[in-house]
Amino acid sequence: MFKEFQKYLTSMRPAFTRQTTYYWFVIVCAGFIMRNDFFGVSSIIRALNLSAACYPLIIHFFHSSAWSVDSFVYCWQLFLANDKHKVIVNDRIVLTGDHTKAPKDGRKIPAVTTLHQNSETSSKPSYFRGHHWGCVAILLKIGKRYLSTPLEASIQEGTAGSENREKIPKTIKIVQIAQAISKRINEKTYFILDAYFSVGTVFNEIYKIMIEDNPLVHILTRAKKNVVAYRIPIKPKKKKRGRNKFYGKKLKLMNIFNSKDKCYDWKTKKANVYGRQENVRFLVLDLIWKPTKGIIRFILVESSRGRMVLMSSDITLDCVTALELYCCRVTIETMFDVLKNKLGGLAYHFWSSYLEATSRKPLKKKKKIQKTTNQESTTNTLLAIEKFVNLQLFVLGVLQLISIKFPEEVVKASRCWLRTRTSKTPSEFETRIALGNVIRNNLSGFGKNWIIRLIKNLRKEYPKISIEKDSA
Repeated sequence: MFKEFQKYLTSMRPAFTRQTTYYWFVIVCAGFIMRNDFFGVSSIIRALNLSAACYPLIIHFFHSSAWSVDSFVYCWQLFLANDKHKVIVNDRIVLTGDHTKAPKDGRKIPAVTTLHQNSETSSKPSYFRGHHWGCVAILLKIGKRYLSTPLEASIQEGTAGSENREKIPKTIKIVQIAQAISKRINEKTYFILDAYFSVGTVFNEIYKIMIEDNPLVHILTRAKKNVVAYRIPIKPKKKKRGRNKFYGKKLKLMNIFNSKDKCYDWKTKKANVYGRQENVRFLVLDLIWKPTKGIIRFILVESSRGRMVLMSSDITLDCVTALELYCCRVTIETMFDVLKNKLGGLAYHFWSSYLEATSRKPLKKKKKIQKTTNQESTTNTLLAIEKFVNLQLFVLGVLQLISIKFPEEVVKASRCWLRTRTSKTPSEFETRIALGNVIRNNLSGFGKNWIIRLIKNLRKEYPKISIEKDSA
């Protein structure tokens, strides 16, 4: 298990231009795994029992120009693209994507904007200040279990100071991330999204990058309940005056479920719906959708979970495959839950002293750009935030892969009592405890591993100072 952890860390070496920066990367990853609290960089110092003198050095690591988010995620994406557990459908790798929001009260944190909370829980405010993250993950399959292993995340809204950025909608930005990933790994992909992304701009974006008249990324999403499409018009036998009809009969797709028209060829097939095999009623329609002015495959599904309409830019996609792929989209929601609550991946507090302070009160319609006296430094702070989160995503991915490959060793090393074990594959929480225990045992014993030597040498180089001297 620990050798596998070393292999993942070694694979990331090309992302760093300096050896010292890479060593700090290893130390930070070990700190993220071992820490027991989620208070940013200071928790790494406590977890590894380092001197307070290491705190500014770790802060500098996230601001360092010796590595970037692009170079880091490039190495990680190439590594995961070769994993044998990845899901492949019609010679395409499957990606999942979604947005998540992180509340931030800091008055000088860059790119903090007023966000609307669309969660159904009543414990959250309607509007708050924070960061809007977009994340793309690759779908892995272990036995009957699916996992979304994160590939890349970035802030979708806000600016770093007074810089002028091109205003691109959030729905398009996340598609551009998926397209960039497909280019890097040189693979065609399916991109699974929720109903928020069932808009024309998302589908139009994928046709900008074509390979042999085929999009690099195909979209699969759930349609909104008021979706309307048109039949393909029948060409008249005789040419009449004026142009031919571009749109045929208008259809309100949700009304078709109650229609008794015999022209609809409904079929019943067995499908895996959120882990349960059941008979599902399908209707596949290739219709013209006005926002794209092209043909989209609409799949009407009626199951024990209710009724829904799926949309796909791939008109050859099978109805059962489409439903089972969309049911896998929920795995990215689980991934966000682990990132936030089990790893503290969004518990950061990087701020720029050059940025003007803003009000913590969320303003619904007022969008004021924060001014800065040092644009380069403020932009670097924003990049440090993205480095912090993407490094946490890397740690999360490592924990997932270790739990897949060494389930028995993880359970043995974790010494963790669980009231109910729902799967043979350990969770990320249990894997983090197991790997943290292994590192602690090596640090307290005679471990000769290079990672252990690195941490021990850091303790010798920066010995702890007494409280009296430190306060003086």
